[in-house]
Amino acid sequence: MKLLSTLGKILFLVCLPLLLNASVNASLDKIAIYKGDRVTLSIKASGDDIEFPNIKDIAGYNIIGTSISRQMYIVNAKVTKSEVMKYTFAPSASVTIPSFSIKVDGKIEKTKELKVKIVKLQASKIGDDFIFEFHLSKDKVYVGEAVRATFKFSYKVGINPLDVNLEEFKPKHFWVKELSNPKPKEENGYITQSINYLIFPQNAGKQLLDNQIINVATRQRKTNFIIWKKVLSNEKELEVLALPENLNVQGSYILNVTVDKTKIKANEPVNLSIKVEGFGNIDDIEGFKLLLDDEVVYASKPQIQATIKDGKYGGVFTQKISIIADKDFTIPALKFKYFDIKSKKVKTISSDTFNIKVQSKTKDTPVIQTKNNIKTIQLPPKIIIQKEDEEVKYIYALLGIFIGMILMYLIKRDKKTKHIELEISKQIKKAKGDKALYEVLLPYSSNLKLKPFMKEIEENLYNNTKHKINKKSIIEVFEEEII
Repeated sequence: MKLLSTLGKILFLVCLPLLLNASVNASLDKIAIYKGDRVTLSIKASGDDIEFPNIKDIAGYNIIGTSISRQMYIVNAKVTKSEVMKYTFAPSASVTIPSFSIKVDGKIEKTKELKVKIVKLQASKIGDDFIFEFHLSKDKVYVGEAVRATFKFSYKVGINPLDVNLEEFKPKHFWVKELSNPKPKEENGYITQSINYLIFPQNAGKQLLDNQIINVATRQRKTNFIIWKKVLSNEKELEVLALPENLNVQGSYILNVTVDKTKIKANEPVNLSIKVEGFGNIDDIEGFKLLLDDEVVYASKPQIQATIKDGKYGGVFTQKISIIADKDFTIPALKFKYFDIKSKKVKTISSDTFNIKVQSKTKDTPVIQTKNNIKTIQLPPKIIIQKEDEEVKYIYALLGIFIGMILMYLIKRDKKTKHIELEISKQIKKAKGDKALYEVLLPYSSNLKLKPFMKEIEENLYNNTKHKINKKSIIEVFEEEII
C-alpha cells in the first residue's frame, strides 16, 4: 500500500509540468441535467499572465454567477500560477457550449466545445414516496375567466421531509393570484398538502401549462446526509376561447350611477359616482369617460377593491367624475358592455340620465370658455392701476377736479378689491374638510398655481392620504391674481 502511494506521488510530480503546460482546460460539473437546473462551466488556465474573456451568456442563456480561484505551484524552483474561472447558467434545452479564447502569457489559447443535455424528469405516480399532482377546475374557459389551479403534494406517512420548496408558479400568458391554503391532512397512507392559485388566461387558443417541480429534502438513514429530490407534476392543457366583439371584460356585473345633487349654483360642481360590482376579471375594466360640449369635466382615477368569494374572483369598481357648468345641462346615460359568462351573451347595462338645473350666474361668477375643444374657466379680471403721465400739464383750474376723480377711482378700486378678497377668502376659510374646500376651488382648477393644492386634496379624498392643506397659501394665489 505504501509502495502504491509512493508511486502515485512520483507519477503526479512527473506529470505535473505536463499538466501545467496544457495552459487551458474547460470542464462541466455535470453533462446531463433536468430542465431548469443549473450547470457550471469551469475554465482553468496556467501561466504568469492570464486574461479570461468577458462572458455574459453561454449559448444564449444569461450567466447567473461567476467565481474565481487561484493556486501557485513550485516545480524545479519555478513558480507557476493556475487560475480557475467558473460560470454558472441554467439552460432550458440541450446546448453546445462554444469554444472560448483565453490569453495566456501573450498567446491565445482556445477551449474545446462541450455539450449539456436536458433529460426529462418522469412525473410522479401513485405508489411513489412523493406524489405531486396538478389539477384545474375547468378545461375550457374564456379570456380573462378565473380558473382554480391546485397542486397536491403528498408523501408517505413516516418519511418526514426536512424541507419542501415549490418552484415559482408563473405560466406564460397567465395572470396568477395565490390563494390561502388548507392545513395538511392524512389520507390513504399519505400526508397531503394543497397549494391553490387563481389563474387568468390572457391569450386565446390552447395553452399548455408545463410540469411543475417541487424540491424535497430528506435525511439518509445510513450516512445521515441531507439529499434533495426533484418531484415532477403532470402537465395540463387549457382551451381558452376569445371574447366576442373584441371585448376584454367578462363575468356578471351590476352598474350603479348617482349624482350628489341635481340643482346647483353656476359653476358649483356636480359629483357623479360610478360603481360596477360583480364577479369576473374586474381589474380589466377601464375608466369611464364623459364627453360634454360646454362643461368642464374632471374624472378621477378608478379604484378597485378585489375579493374572492366561494372561489369566485370579483369586487367593486368605483370612479368619481366632477362636472362644472354655468347653464343647465344633461348627463347622458353611461354604458358598460361585457360578456356575460352565465348566458354566454354580450350584455350592455346603462345608467339613468340626469338633468341638472343651474341657477343664473352673477357678474362675479367665473366664465367657462371653450376654444379648440379645450375648456377653461376665466377668473375675475385683474385690476390694473393706470399711472398718471407726469409730462402732461393741466391748467391749474382743472387740476383739483382731476385729482378728485383719481381719488374717487382709487377708493372704488380699493373697495372692489377688498370685496373680491373677502369673498374668496371667506369661502376658503369657511370650508370645513377637504371635500368642501375642493368644491370651492374646483371652478378655478385651470389656474396652474392651484394645481399642486388640488392634487393634494384629491389624494386625500380618493387615496386616503393625509396631506395638510395650507389655506393661507391658497388665499395668496387669489391675491396675486387680483393685484
